Amino acid sequence: MDIYCTRPNCAKPVNSFPDLDAGKTIKTVSQKFCLNCGMPLILAGRYLVEKPLARGGFGATYLARDRLTPGLRKCVVKQLQPIGLTPEQMQIAKQMFEREGEVLELLGRHPQIPDLLAFFEIESNGQEFFYLVQEFIDGFTLEQLVHQHGPLGEEDVLEIMRSLLPVLQFVHDNGSIHRDIKPSNIMIRKSDQVYYLLDFGAVKQVAATTPSQRSTGIYTPGYGAPEQMRGDAVFPSTDLYAFGATCLFLLTGKDPEELMDVHANSWQWRKFVQVSAKLGEVLDKMIAFAPKDRFSSAQEILDILGGGSPSVSQVNQPKATVITPSQPQPTSTATAIEPQVSVASAPAPPPLPVQPKAAVPKAKPWLLRVPLPNQMIAAFLFGFQGGLLGVVAHYVILQALGVLPAVLIVGGIMLAVLALRSSGILDNKDMVVFVNILSILLVLGLQFFFKWNLPNVGVIALISAIAGCATVAVMTLFRLLFNIIYSIL
Repeated sequence: MDIYCTRPNCAKPVNSFPDLDAGKTIKTVSQKFCLNCGMPLILAGRYLVEKPLARGGFGATYLARDRLTPGLRKCVVKQLQPIGLTPEQMQIAKQMFEREGEVLELLGRHPQIPDLLAFFEIESNGQEFFYLVQEFIDGFTLEQLVHQHGPLGEEDVLEIMRSLLPVLQFVHDNGSIHRDIKPSNIMIRKSDQVYYLLDFGAVKQVAATTPSQRSTGIYTPGYGAPEQMRGDAVFPSTDLYAFGATCLFLLTGKDPEELMDVHANSWQWRKFVQVSAKLGEVLDKMIAFAPKDRFSSAQEILDILGGGSPSVSQVNQPKATVITPSQPQPTSTATAIEPQVSVASAPAPPPLPVQPKAAVPKAKPWLLRVPLPNQMIAAFLFGFQGGLLGVVAHYVILQALGVLPAVLIVGGIMLAVLALRSSGILDNKDMVVFVNILSILLVLGLQFFFKWNLPNVGVIALISAIAGCATVAVMTLFRLLFNIIYSIL
């Protein structure tokens, strides 16, 4: 088994331990250490890091396994890993990291926010390393969805809004502001198509703040509200601005900077997409420049759009038992490990209503979903095959059987090839090898052995290539017309 070292700049972070693949060693071994730098590899006595997922200026994220669960459950390990910061900046980064753990402890009980599984610190060679462990969501982000399939339709975006606005209301009702809403921080889980709100590293708790307190300036360009960019105080409407910008990205496939007229200091998104009057008015109000001109709560938007769950200000139940590293570590997957933290008993608040499962946005029709280069190559190969069969039909089948049988034979073969290609049984490589090359070899063989009266190879290739290019032109025109019709409908 391979375990990845989380020490920053470790020269050889991948460590192989064959003994962990045998029997129950993986669950009973006390600790493993990096063969290169000596860093402890079994974090908090239970988490085995498999590989890095992402790395930024403040930290790194890894995919890990919980060895104290029966199926070695996947989880996400985030490590505070600031680079090139002053002591003051380091202190701020540490406070933000600790705040993320505290917020996830509270908000992670919502069914559409990843749960906090552990929060701990490790010391190695005089260095301190801080970690938090989250529930692993196996899915893809809205950013990935748009980049792969293109802009979403209005109904799809409305479904996303109705699913996530209750989550934002829950976050705001519990005294927090996310501050980094964007397409890459919203994920669709593959197993049941539920939308999740991710990355609470920039969250700001506002329960004890005063209007004079200023934002730390953490935001993603294009999605950050004007007050964030100025470093002013932030509000729930700050998140609604970012969510509105996210919805515009989903509808247009364009980043907010492309939808903004800098000279006029105004949004110009309507020239890229047409939506209903109601949704257009909602989006315009969400992305208003002044906080007072926006909606004051996510629930207001839900009331206009209809659907979604009512706002929730309470979590569903107290967090599971929290233990210190010195205590025996239970195997329950619901247990969180947090050093030197005690949990006072309290009556259970009202249960959190179960969020409705969100539907995955409708996929585009196959004709538009297939990448354009692949489609054009397939069209050329299909046309090339048609040209090749056309030559054979003209010089041989037509003379032997007549017009109608020749048309039926060639048409049947081409329909069979098209069905195999569109169904995915054949791909472009298969069409080259099994369809065209074998067809050419068959024609040449029949011409050589049976003395068929066919043009020479160069003429056949030229005719077939012309047919392939013509098919590409027809397919391009057809795709363009289909795209226009699909956009209108």
